[in-house]
Amino acid sequence: MLKIDWEKALPDPAKVGLGVAKQFPFSDLQWYLNKARNTVYLAAESDVALSEKDLHDIAGFFMKLAPQLHCKADGKGGRHVVVDIDPKSICTYALTDDLDKSLAAFISENQAVYSDPDLPNFRACCYTLVNPKVGEPKSLCVFSSSHALMEGSESARVMRLRQSVHNADQASAKLGILGKSAITIAGIILAPVLLAASFFSRKDTRNSSCVVIELDRKSVKKLALMHGVRQRSILFSLPLFGLRLADTLPNRTTKKKQLISYTTLPDTKTTLEDPALNLRMQVEQIRSATDYATQVQIVEDVLSREDTKEIYSQAFYNSILGVHRKLHSVFPFLYGPRFFNYVPYDFVLSLLPPHVAGGVLGKVFGRSIYCGSYIPGANTCVFVPYRNGISLNLYVDQSTLENMDAFMGFLEGLGISCRRVV
Repeated sequence: MLKIDWEKALPDPAKVGLGVAKQFPFSDLQWYLNKARNTVYLAAESDVALSEKDLHDIAGFFMKLAPQLHCKADGKGGRHVVVDIDPKSICTYALTDDLDKSLAAFISENQAVYSDPDLPNFRACCYTLVNPKVGEPKSLCVFSSSHALMEGSESARVMRLRQSVHNADQASAKLGILGKSAITIAGIILAPVLLAASFFSRKDTRNSSCVVIELDRKSVKKLALMHGVRQRSILFSLPLFGLRLADTLPNRTTKKKQLISYTTLPDTKTTLEDPALNLRMQVEQIRSATDYATQVQIVEDVLSREDTKEIYSQAFYNSILGVHRKLHSVFPFLYGPRFFNYVPYDFVLSLLPPHVAGGVLGKVFGRSIYCGSYIPGANTCVFVPYRNGISLNLYVDQSTLENMDAFMGFLEGLGISCRRVV
């Protein structure tokens, strides 16, 4: 058992602004994420053999740094509702013979955070090895929540002992009457188009699986230097080429261009953006290449042309979601699982800020860290840099899953040291 006074280990409230959970109406993006049952997870290995009490203390620690983890969605899915509970009620502790298999079992139950209507949409679990080996981790903690409550930039802050930035202040951003009208009209026109497209989508949204792969960070940096590009370009190009275009794949795509969506973090949130979640969505078409070196350069060129006015794109997406929310309130029968599982992109990519445990958490979580997202209907890859590596956290359809063995060979062929965890 850890000998840590978790109350004293909390940062100075005056410095980090520790607060309490508040009931807020969902933003339009939170409304969508909740209706889509989109969930996220954070998993961290430990060299400490953690006890059940340790888990309760750590979960309570997280809930103080991120007060929104005390919340659940109300019956209509329109707002946060604060649930005053003891952290023990959302915790599960188990002894295991295999941490990797336990992680796979946990993240496959991606809807567990919605299983009990009386509890917050947050769960914590700890697996401790019965017979740990020297030099290997002894425990694994996994935390899961609704994506409406937590995002990658927030989990990175929590790991560094900083309060999450949910519902942060927004800087004023002025948009003229013409601009506002154009965005509103575009939202009104495109929302019904997307609704109709969802009815005709043939994507298989029921047979997707989670995969977690560890990459050696030095290998990625070396590859970036070799190609003269940023590490982000290397990371994005790995699944886009290695899982979809490489010659050795059993299921290759024949698309000449791949439609991707990826997130960026704004330096300052503005009133044009989502009031709760700290992200900006980017959408790009990536030309498919016949070799990896060319693909990397294509991705680098696209990312280098990143729109400096992407806040207007985010305002456009928010407008579409706002129209859907209003239509749903009037015509709820039109919005079944088929709509909320419809994602038009070939891949959704997300590079999170480095997850490096600080302070007392650094004594507990000093090894591998994994973060993933369950988005029905989409192939996703969340990249998580941590102290000694980078994890690729994939959620992919069956066809892409069958490419995974060849993908591992592709990574090794590039000189990237890697290990498949799940």
